[in-house]
Amino acid sequence: MHLSGGAGIGVFGLVVHIAVIAVIILGTWLALHEVIGVASLIPLLILVVRFTEPIWQSGALGGGMSIATNTLDQIQGLLDEAGLPEPTAPATPTGHGIRFDDVTFGYGGTPVLRHLSFEVPDGSMTAIVGPSGSGKTTITRLVARFYDPEQGTVSIGGVALPDLGSTQVLRSVAPVFQDVYLFDGAIADNIWLGNPDASRQEVLEAGRRARVDEIADRLADGWNAHVGEGGTNLSGGERQRISIARALLKDAPVVLLDEATASLDIDNERAIQGAFDAVRAGRTLIVVAHRLQTISTADRIIMLDEHGGIAEQGSHEELIAAGGVYARYLSERVEAAGWRLTAAHHTASTNTTFDTKEN
Repeated sequence: MHLSGGAGIGVFGLVVHIAVIAVIILGTWLALHEVIGVASLIPLLILVVRFTEPIWQSGALGGGMSIATNTLDQIQGLLDEAGLPEPTAPATPTGHGIRFDDVTFGYGGTPVLRHLSFEVPDGSMTAIVGPSGSGKTTITRLVARFYDPEQGTVSIGGVALPDLGSTQVLRSVAPVFQDVYLFDGAIADNIWLGNPDASRQEVLEAGRRARVDEIADRLADGWNAHVGEGGTNLSGGERQRISIARALLKDAPVVLLDEATASLDIDNERAIQGAFDAVRAGRTLIVVAHRLQTISTADRIIMLDEHGGIAEQGSHEELIAAGGVYARYLSERVEAAGWRLTAAHHTASTNTTFDTKEN
Protein backbone atom coordinates (compact mmCIF):
# COMPACT_ATOMS: atom_id res chain seq x y z
CA MET A 1 0.00 0.00 0.00
CA HIS A 2 1.40 3.40 -1.03
CA LEU A 3 0.99 6.30 1.42
CA SER A 4 1.47 9.98 0.76
CA GLY A 5 4.18 11.86 2.64
CA GLY A 6 1.82 13.25 5.28
CA ALA A 7 0.07 9.91 5.82
CA GLY A 8 3.44 8.11 6.03
CA ILE A 9 4.64 10.49 8.75
CA GLY A 10 1.47 9.92 10.73
CA VAL A 11 1.58 6.11 10.45
CA PHE A 12 5.29 5.96 11.33
CA GLY A 13 4.79 8.20 14.37
CA LEU A 14 1.85 6.07 15.50
CA VAL A 15 3.90 2.86 15.27
CA VAL A 16 6.77 4.40 17.29
CA HIS A 17 4.42 5.62 20.02
CA ILE A 18 2.69 2.24 20.21
CA ALA A 19 6.10 0.60 20.65
CA VAL A 20 6.98 2.99 23.49
CA ILE A 21 3.64 2.36 25.21
CA ALA A 22 4.14 -1.40 24.85
CA VAL A 23 7.58 -1.18 26.51
CA ILE A 24 6.14 0.93 29.35
CA ILE A 25 3.32 -1.56 29.93
CA LEU A 26 5.66 -4.55 29.79
CA GLY A 27 8.23 -2.91 32.08
CA THR A 28 5.56 -1.98 34.59
CA TRP A 29 4.19 -5.53 34.57
CA LEU A 30 7.68 -6.97 35.12
CA ALA A 31 8.32 -4.52 37.96
CA LEU A 32 5.00 -5.37 39.65
CA HIS A 33 5.83 -9.07 39.46
CA GLU A 34 9.32 -8.39 40.82
CA VAL A 35 11.03 -9.71 37.70
CA ILE A 36 13.03 -6.47 37.55
CA GLY A 37 13.44 -3.78 40.13
CA VAL A 38 12.17 -0.22 39.98
CA ALA A 39 15.76 1.00 39.91
CA SER A 40 16.27 -0.93 36.67
CA LEU A 41 12.89 0.03 35.18
CA ILE A 42 13.38 3.81 35.32
CA PRO A 43 16.64 3.98 33.32
CA LEU A 44 15.19 1.41 30.89
CA LEU A 45 12.21 3.66 30.15
CA ILE A 46 14.50 6.67 29.79
CA LEU A 47 16.65 4.81 27.27
CA VAL A 48 13.56 3.68 25.31
CA VAL A 49 12.32 7.26 24.98
CA ARG A 50 15.77 8.56 24.06
CA PHE A 51 16.32 5.88 21.39
CA THR A 52 12.85 6.22 19.83
CA GLU A 53 13.16 10.00 19.46
CA PRO A 54 15.74 9.89 16.61
CA ILE A 55 13.81 7.00 15.03
CA TRP A 56 10.65 9.14 14.96
CA GLN A 57 12.61 12.11 13.60
CA SER A 58 14.08 9.96 10.83
CA GLY A 59 10.55 8.92 9.88
CA ALA A 60 9.44 12.54 9.77
CA LEU A 61 12.48 13.38 7.66
CA GLY A 62 11.69 10.53 5.28
CA GLY A 63 8.09 11.72 4.94
CA GLY A 64 9.27 15.26 4.28
CA MET A 65 11.62 14.00 1.60
CA SER A 66 8.74 12.08 0.02
CA ILE A 67 6.65 15.27 -0.10
CA ALA A 68 9.56 17.22 -1.58
CA THR A 69 10.14 14.48 -4.17
CA ASN A 70 6.51 14.62 -5.28
CA THR A 71 6.73 18.40 -5.63
CA LEU A 72 9.98 18.20 -7.59
CA ASP A 73 8.45 15.55 -9.87
CA GLN A 74 5.55 17.89 -10.61
CA ILE A 75 7.93 20.77 -11.35
CA GLN A 76 10.06 18.53 -13.57
CA GLY A 77 6.96 17.35 -15.39
CA LEU A 78 6.05 20.97 -16.09
CA LEU A 79 9.58 21.73 -17.32
CA ASP A 80 9.50 18.66 -19.56
CA GLU A 81 6.20 19.70 -21.12
CA ALA A 82 6.70 20.52 -24.78
CA GLY A 83 6.23 24.22 -25.51
CA LEU A 84 4.06 25.61 -28.27
CA PRO A 85 5.90 26.37 -31.53
CA GLU A 86 7.07 29.97 -31.83
CA PRO A 87 7.80 31.87 -35.07
CA THR A 88 11.29 33.14 -35.84
CA ALA A 89 9.76 36.38 -37.19
CA PRO A 90 6.33 37.09 -35.61
CA ALA A 91 3.73 38.42 -38.04
CA THR A 92 1.73 41.61 -37.49
CA PRO A 93 -2.06 41.30 -37.37
CA THR A 94 -4.34 43.52 -39.40
CA GLY A 95 -6.95 44.52 -36.86
CA HIS A 96 -8.15 42.25 -34.07
CA GLY A 97 -11.00 40.24 -35.52
CA ILE A 98 -11.02 36.58 -34.47
CA ARG A 99 -11.60 33.63 -36.77
CA PHE A 100 -12.01 29.91 -36.09
CA ASP A 101 -11.51 27.85 -39.24
CA ASP A 102 -12.48 24.14 -39.05
CA VAL A 103 -11.14 23.82 -35.49
CA THR A 104 -11.12 20.45 -33.74
CA PHE A 105 -9.66 20.15 -30.25
CA GLY A 106 -9.77 17.87 -27.21
CA TYR A 107 -7.80 17.44 -24.00
CA GLY A 108 -6.11 14.22 -25.02
CA GLY A 109 -9.36 12.28 -25.41
CA THR A 110 -12.71 12.78 -27.11
CA PRO A 111 -12.73 16.11 -28.98
CA VAL A 112 -14.52 18.94 -27.18
CA LEU A 113 -14.81 21.05 -30.34
CA ARG A 114 -15.47 19.49 -33.74
CA HIS A 115 -14.95 21.29 -37.06
CA LEU A 116 -15.84 24.64 -35.49
CA SER A 117 -15.86 27.68 -37.82
CA PHE A 118 -17.01 31.22 -37.00
CA GLU A 119 -15.84 34.83 -37.07
CA VAL A 120 -15.86 37.60 -34.49
CA PRO A 121 -15.55 40.92 -36.36
CA ASP A 122 -13.06 43.49 -35.11
CA GLY A 123 -14.60 45.71 -32.45
CA SER A 124 -17.69 43.54 -31.94
CA MET A 125 -19.02 41.53 -29.00
CA THR A 126 -19.87 37.87 -29.46
CA ALA A 127 -21.60 35.80 -26.77
CA ILE A 128 -20.94 32.05 -26.58
CA VAL A 129 -23.79 30.05 -25.07
CA GLY A 130 -24.62 26.37 -24.88
CA PRO A 131 -25.05 23.39 -22.57
CA SER A 132 -22.42 22.35 -20.06
CA GLY A 133 -19.48 20.61 -21.71
CA SER A 134 -20.13 22.08 -25.15
CA GLY A 135 -16.71 23.78 -25.26
CA LYS A 136 -17.45 27.40 -24.33
CA THR A 137 -14.44 27.83 -22.04
CA THR A 138 -12.27 25.86 -24.46
CA ILE A 139 -12.92 28.50 -27.11
CA THR A 140 -11.56 31.24 -24.85
CA ARG A 141 -8.50 29.13 -23.98
CA LEU A 142 -7.72 28.61 -27.64
CA VAL A 143 -7.99 32.36 -28.34
CA ALA A 144 -5.60 33.02 -25.43
CA ARG A 145 -3.34 30.33 -26.94
CA PHE A 146 -3.16 28.11 -23.92
CA TYR A 147 -3.31 25.36 -26.52
CA ASP A 148 -3.11 25.01 -30.29
CA PRO A 149 -5.97 23.17 -32.03
CA GLU A 150 -5.45 19.62 -33.24
CA GLN A 151 -6.96 20.59 -36.58
CA GLY A 152 -7.76 23.91 -38.19
CA THR A 153 -6.58 27.39 -37.20
CA VAL A 154 -7.43 30.15 -34.76
CA SER A 155 -6.41 33.58 -36.00
CA ILE A 156 -6.41 37.18 -34.81
CA GLY A 157 -6.29 39.98 -37.35
CA GLY A 158 -6.01 37.47 -40.20
CA VAL A 159 -2.87 35.82 -38.75
CA ALA A 160 -2.86 32.32 -37.24
CA LEU A 161 -1.84 32.37 -33.59
CA PRO A 162 1.31 30.22 -34.11
CA ASP A 163 2.49 32.85 -36.62
CA LEU A 164 1.78 35.66 -34.16
CA GLY A 165 3.68 33.97 -31.34
CA SER A 166 2.74 33.68 -27.68
CA THR A 167 4.23 37.08 -26.75
CA GLN A 168 2.10 38.94 -29.29
CA VAL A 169 -1.01 36.98 -28.29
CA LEU A 170 -0.34 37.78 -24.63
CA ARG A 171 -0.13 41.49 -25.43
CA SER A 172 -3.31 41.42 -27.51
CA VAL A 173 -5.60 39.34 -25.28
CA ALA A 174 -6.91 40.09 -21.77
CA PRO A 175 -8.64 37.01 -20.31
CA VAL A 176 -11.00 37.13 -17.34
CA PHE A 177 -11.74 33.55 -16.37
CA GLN A 178 -14.19 32.18 -13.82
CA ASP A 179 -11.46 30.61 -11.69
CA VAL A 180 -9.33 33.51 -10.43
CA TYR A 181 -5.94 33.09 -8.80
CA LEU A 182 -4.45 35.97 -6.82
CA PHE A 183 -0.87 36.12 -5.57
CA ASP A 184 -0.06 36.68 -1.92
CA GLY A 185 0.39 40.43 -1.94
CA ALA A 186 -1.46 43.71 -1.82
CA ILE A 187 -4.71 44.36 -3.68
CA ALA A 188 -3.05 47.09 -5.76
CA ASP A 189 -0.11 44.83 -6.63
CA ASN A 190 -2.46 42.13 -7.93
CA ILE A 191 -4.16 44.66 -10.19
CA TRP A 192 -0.76 46.00 -11.29
CA LEU A 193 0.02 42.61 -12.87
CA GLY A 194 -2.31 43.58 -15.70
CA ASN A 195 0.16 46.27 -16.78
CA PRO A 196 3.40 46.59 -14.78
CA ASP A 197 4.21 49.84 -16.63
CA ALA A 198 1.05 51.59 -15.45
CA SER A 199 1.14 54.36 -12.85
CA ARG A 200 -0.40 53.89 -9.42
CA GLN A 201 -3.12 56.35 -10.36
CA GLU A 202 -4.04 54.18 -13.37
CA VAL A 203 -4.09 51.11 -11.14
CA LEU A 204 -6.46 52.77 -8.69
CA GLU A 205 -8.67 54.04 -11.51
CA ALA A 206 -8.99 50.53 -12.98
CA GLY A 207 -9.82 49.27 -9.48
CA ARG A 208 -12.54 51.89 -9.05
CA ARG A 209 -14.12 51.00 -12.39
CA ALA A 210 -14.30 47.36 -11.26
CA ARG A 211 -15.60 48.39 -7.81
CA VAL A 212 -12.44 47.15 -6.05
CA ASP A 213 -12.37 50.44 -4.12
CA GLU A 214 -15.29 49.12 -2.05
CA ILE A 215 -13.11 46.18 -0.97
CA ALA A 216 -10.17 48.46 -0.15
CA ASP A 217 -12.38 50.84 1.85
CA ARG A 218 -13.57 48.14 4.24
CA LEU A 219 -10.08 46.76 4.94
CA ALA A 220 -7.72 48.37 7.47
CA ASP A 221 -4.78 48.55 5.03
CA GLY A 222 -6.89 49.69 2.09
CA TRP A 223 -5.24 49.13 -1.29
CA ASN A 224 -2.20 47.67 0.51
CA ALA A 225 -4.24 44.94 2.24
CA HIS A 226 -2.87 41.46 1.58
CA VAL A 227 -5.20 39.07 -0.24
CA GLY A 228 -3.51 35.84 0.93
CA GLU A 229 -2.12 33.08 -1.28
CA GLY A 230 -4.69 32.39 -3.99
CA GLY A 231 -6.84 35.25 -2.64
CA THR A 232 -7.99 33.26 0.40
CA ASN A 233 -8.65 36.44 2.40
CA LEU A 234 -11.32 37.53 -0.09
CA SER A 235 -14.61 36.14 -1.31
CA GLY A 236 -15.06 34.69 -4.79
CA GLY A 237 -16.81 37.82 -6.01
CA GLU A 238 -14.07 40.06 -4.64
CA ARG A 239 -11.38 38.00 -6.36
CA GLN A 240 -13.36 38.26 -9.59
CA ARG A 241 -13.48 42.05 -9.34
CA ILE A 242 -9.70 42.23 -8.95
CA SER A 243 -9.32 40.01 -12.03
CA ILE A 244 -11.62 42.32 -13.99
CA ALA A 245 -9.60 45.34 -12.83
CA ARG A 246 -6.47 43.64 -14.22
CA ALA A 247 -8.12 43.31 -17.62
CA LEU A 248 -9.23 46.95 -17.54
CA LEU A 249 -5.68 48.06 -16.69
CA LYS A 250 -4.15 45.89 -19.43
CA ASP A 251 -6.26 47.73 -22.03
CA ALA A 252 -5.83 44.92 -24.59
CA PRO A 253 -7.71 45.04 -27.93
CA VAL A 254 -9.21 41.56 -27.32
CA VAL A 255 -11.05 40.76 -24.09
CA LEU A 256 -12.25 37.29 -23.09
CA LEU A 257 -14.91 37.04 -20.38
CA ASP A 258 -15.64 33.54 -19.12
CA GLU A 259 -18.55 33.88 -16.71
CA ALA A 260 -16.86 36.99 -15.34
CA THR A 261 -19.89 38.01 -13.29
CA ALA A 262 -20.83 34.53 -12.07
CA SER A 263 -19.67 35.17 -8.47
CA LEU A 264 -21.06 38.68 -8.09
CA ASP A 265 -24.26 39.93 -6.56
CA ILE A 266 -26.69 41.89 -8.72
CA ASP A 267 -25.54 45.38 -7.66
CA ASN A 268 -21.88 44.66 -8.35
CA GLU A 269 -22.69 42.84 -11.56
CA ARG A 270 -24.51 45.90 -12.88
CA ALA A 271 -21.64 48.17 -11.90
CA ILE A 272 -19.06 45.97 -13.61
CA GLN A 273 -21.30 45.54 -16.64
CA GLY A 274 -21.28 49.33 -16.93
CA ALA A 275 -17.48 49.32 -16.78
CA PHE A 276 -17.26 46.82 -19.60
CA ASP A 277 -19.75 48.79 -21.67
CA ALA A 278 -17.14 51.56 -21.68
CA VAL A 279 -14.32 49.13 -22.47
CA ARG A 280 -16.34 47.52 -25.24
CA ALA A 281 -15.91 50.45 -27.62
CA GLY A 282 -13.20 49.67 -30.15
CA ARG A 283 -12.41 46.25 -28.68
CA THR A 284 -13.19 42.69 -29.68
CA LEU A 285 -15.04 40.81 -26.95
CA ILE A 286 -15.86 37.13 -26.59
CA VAL A 287 -18.20 36.54 -23.67
CA VAL A 288 -19.19 33.19 -22.19
CA ALA A 289 -22.38 33.95 -20.32
CA HIS A 290 -25.71 32.61 -19.18
CA ARG A 291 -27.42 35.78 -17.98
CA LEU A 292 -29.96 37.24 -20.36
CA GLN A 293 -28.90 40.87 -19.94
CA THR A 294 -25.33 39.97 -20.94
CA ILE A 295 -26.29 37.75 -23.88
CA SER A 296 -28.89 40.07 -25.35
CA THR A 297 -26.47 43.01 -25.67
CA ALA A 298 -24.04 41.02 -27.85
CA ASP A 299 -23.70 41.86 -31.53
CA ARG A 300 -23.73 38.16 -32.33
CA ILE A 301 -24.59 35.01 -30.42
CA ILE A 302 -23.10 31.59 -31.12
CA MET A 303 -25.17 28.72 -29.76
CA LEU A 304 -23.09 25.55 -29.36
CA ASP A 305 -24.53 22.06 -29.39
CA GLU A 306 -23.55 19.27 -27.00
CA HIS A 307 -21.07 17.86 -29.54
CA GLY A 308 -18.91 21.00 -29.76
CA GLY A 309 -20.38 22.29 -32.98
CA ILE A 310 -22.56 25.31 -33.80
CA ALA A 311 -26.30 24.79 -33.49
CA GLU A 312 -27.27 28.38 -34.37
CA GLN A 313 -25.74 31.82 -34.69
CA GLY A 314 -27.11 35.30 -35.18
CA SER A 315 -28.31 38.28 -33.17
CA HIS A 316 -30.53 37.87 -30.12
CA GLU A 317 -33.57 39.12 -32.02
CA GLU A 318 -32.90 36.87 -35.02
CA LEU A 319 -32.49 33.75 -32.92
CA ILE A 320 -35.57 34.46 -30.82
CA ALA A 321 -37.62 35.02 -33.99
CA ALA A 322 -36.32 31.76 -35.47
CA GLY A 323 -37.75 29.84 -32.51
CA GLY A 324 -34.98 27.24 -32.64
CA VAL A 325 -32.48 25.79 -30.21
CA TYR A 326 -31.43 29.16 -28.77
CA ALA A 327 -35.01 30.27 -28.13
CA ARG A 328 -35.79 27.00 -26.34
CA TYR A 329 -32.53 27.17 -24.36
CA LEU A 330 -33.27 30.72 -23.19
CA SER A 331 -36.87 29.87 -22.36
CA GLU A 332 -35.77 26.96 -20.19
CA ARG A 333 -33.32 29.17 -18.30
CA VAL A 334 -35.92 31.88 -17.72
CA GLU A 335 -38.43 29.30 -16.47
CA ALA A 336 -35.82 27.73 -14.18
CA ALA A 337 -34.87 31.14 -12.75
CA GLY A 338 -38.50 32.22 -12.31
CA TRP A 339 -39.63 29.43 -9.97
CA ARG A 340 -41.96 30.26 -7.10
CA LEU A 341 -42.26 28.66 -3.69
CA THR A 342 -45.46 29.52 -1.85
CA ALA A 343 -46.27 28.71 1.75
CA ALA A 344 -49.94 29.54 2.27
CA HIS A 345 -51.28 29.52 5.78
CA HIS A 346 -55.04 29.45 5.70
CA THR A 347 -55.56 32.13 8.29
CA ALA A 348 -57.01 35.55 8.01
CA SER A 349 -53.64 37.23 8.47
CA THR A 350 -50.84 35.13 6.91
CA ASN A 351 -49.97 34.33 3.27
CA THR A 352 -46.21 34.16 2.56
CA THR A 353 -44.71 33.96 -0.93
CA PHE A 354 -41.05 33.72 -1.91
CA ASP A 355 -40.09 34.58 -5.49
CA THR A 356 -36.93 34.48 -7.52
CA LYS A 357 -36.96 36.24 -10.85
CA GLU A 358 -34.71 36.24 -13.86
CA ASN A 359 -32.15 38.98 -13.34
